[in-house]
Amino acid sequence: MNSEISIRTYKPGDPSMVCYFQYKLYEKQYHFNGFYEKEMLEGMAELYNDLEGSQMWIAELDEKIVGDIAIIKKGMDKAQLRWFGVDLSLQGQGLGTELLKTAIHFCQEKGYRYLTLCTLDLLKTARHLYAKFGFHKTERAAFNEWDKNREMYREVWECVLR
Repeated sequence: MNSEISIRTYKPGDPSMVCYFQYKLYEKQYHFNGFYEKEMLEGMAELYNDLEGSQMWIAELDEKIVGDIAIIKKGMDKAQLRWFGVDLSLQGQGLGTELLKTAIHFCQEKGYRYLTLCTLDLLKTARHLYAKFGFHKTERAAFNEWDKNREMYREVWECVLR
């Protein structure tokens, strides 16, 4: 990972910027439409439902967001990993691994035993990283709301934390 990149917890205003970062990332890489941004905006409010049990981390380079990840508390011993993304120019350099380690460490500190996430079958690199960290696919369903011209599948992945 680039030593000039810093990872910090979010502050007010960051969730809106993360929605924009994520939308632009997936619009550029996969040509997703505005419905992806809509889902991001609707879900982002969950971050504020439990300020102690949920957290978001921002990776920055030269004061610009280049990555993010969040954990949303879903129960006493369960959380959901959300909004995981790394700038295209930095993918494959270890930033995703660092963000995922940070999020899982937070879950372990909070005593979460189960961690779930939703992803898409076309996100091959992310899916490979999830498997490396002990996640496994538990559900799969056709989904094309974000790109009406492509067949893709939404997947649920789960991990039991130690």
